[in-house]
Amino acid sequence: MNRDLSESGFDLKQIDRLLTTTRAVRKRLDFARDVTDDVIFECIDLAEQAPTGGNDASRRWLVIRDQGLKDQLGSLYAEVGTLFLQARGRLEGTGHPKEHVVSSSAYLVDNFSKAPALVICAIWGLHDNSGRPGLFDSAIPSAWSFNLALRSRGLGTAYATMLNNKTAEVSKILGIPNGVTTLVCFPVAYTIGQEFSPAPRRPASNITYFDQWGFTRELPSADGSARIQDGPGVVTEIDTDARPRKVWEVISDINMPALFSNEFVGAEWVSQDQTGVGSRFTGRNSIPGLRDWETECIVTEWVERQVFEWRITDPDNPGAIWRFDLAEQGTGSRLRFSMVIGKENNGTAPRAQEDPSRENAVLFERRLIHKSNMQRVVEGVKTLVDDGPNVDQ
Repeated sequence: MNRDLSESGFDLKQIDRLLTTTRAVRKRLDFARDVTDDVIFECIDLAEQAPTGGNDASRRWLVIRDQGLKDQLGSLYAEVGTLFLQARGRLEGTGHPKEHVVSSSAYLVDNFSKAPALVICAIWGLHDNSGRPGLFDSAIPSAWSFNLALRSRGLGTAYATMLNNKTAEVSKILGIPNGVTTLVCFPVAYTIGQEFSPAPRRPASNITYFDQWGFTRELPSADGSARIQDGPGVVTEIDTDARPRKVWEVISDINMPALFSNEFVGAEWVSQDQTGVGSRFTGRNSIPGLRDWETECIVTEWVERQVFEWRITDPDNPGAIWRFDLAEQGTGSRLRFSMVIGKENNGTAPRAQEDPSRENAVLFERRLIHKSNMQRVVEGVKTLVDDGPNVDQ
C-alpha cells in the first residue's frame, strides 16, 4: 500500500498540507480579482457536510456583494477594530511578538469592505448560555469547513468575528430577522500566491494529557500506559494579571520563596555567570523526618522573560528536566511550569522499572506528588506578582 495514502485511500500528503496551511489571510487577499457565485456555492455545499446537532438544518449563509452594503459593514468593522489601529501605531517597528498579527489585523480593518464577497455564517436560534450543545457547536465546524474549501480552490479568508459586537446594526443593514445568531463574517477573495506554511504551534506531546490533567508523555506509548522510556511528565499552568517582566523577576530567582515546594528548601548559584545556558546551581531538598539531599542543576535554556529550563545532575542524561515558560496573555501573563522524569539519575526510574506490572502505578503516584507541589509553586508566583503594582513587559 502507498505510504502516502491512508487506509481509506485518501492522499495524506495533500490532506495534511491543506490542514496545516489553511491560514488566516488578510494582507494577501486579492481584492482586484472577482470571485464567482459558483465557487462560493461549491464551498458552502462542502461546508454543509459538517456535522450538525440532531441533524438540525438550521445553518444559513448570507453573501454580501453590494458595495454600498459592504461599505456600511466595513465602517462598523472599523469602529470595533480601532484597538488594532491604535496597537499598530504602538508596535510598528518594535519587533514585539504580536507586531505581525496586529499589523495584519489592522490591515483588514482598513480594507474589510474591499473583499469581492463578504460571507456570513449564521444559524436560526439564540444562544442561551446554558452550556448545552447546539447552536455554536453546529455552526462552527461548518464555518471552518468553508475555510478549508476556500483554501483548496486558491481562495482565502480570515475568521472575522468583530461584527458580533454590532449585531443590532448588522441585522438592520442586512434585514436579518430576530431569532437568528450570526457567528462570523468572512472576507472572501483569491489569495496572492499559494505559498502558505504551517504556523508555529506547540507539539501534541506538550498539550496532550493522559489519565490526569497535566500528565504528559514526550513519546507515544506502545501500550497506552505510562513508561519511563516514554518521558512521562507533568504540567501546571496559571494566568496572572501581571506583565511578563514582573513574573520573570520571580521565576528566574532560584531563591524566591514562591518557588519552594515541600521538597525544595533553597538553592545557590555555583557558576560565575549566575544566569544563562550552562550556568549551574545547587538545589537543596528535604523530606521532613526522612532525609535531606542536594541536587546539581544545569541551566539548559534561558530566554529573558520567556524560558527558564534546567536539568538535574547530567544535561545529557538528566534525572529530570524542569522548565518555566512565560507568555503574554491578554493584559497579563500565562505561566507554564513543566517537568519530565528522566530515564536515569533519579530514584523514580529504578523503582518504576523494578516491576513492569507496577510501572504505570508508580509513575502515576509520583506524578500526583509532583503535580501537587508544582501547583503550589505557580499559585505562589501568582500571589506574589498579582499583589502590588504591575510593571510593563
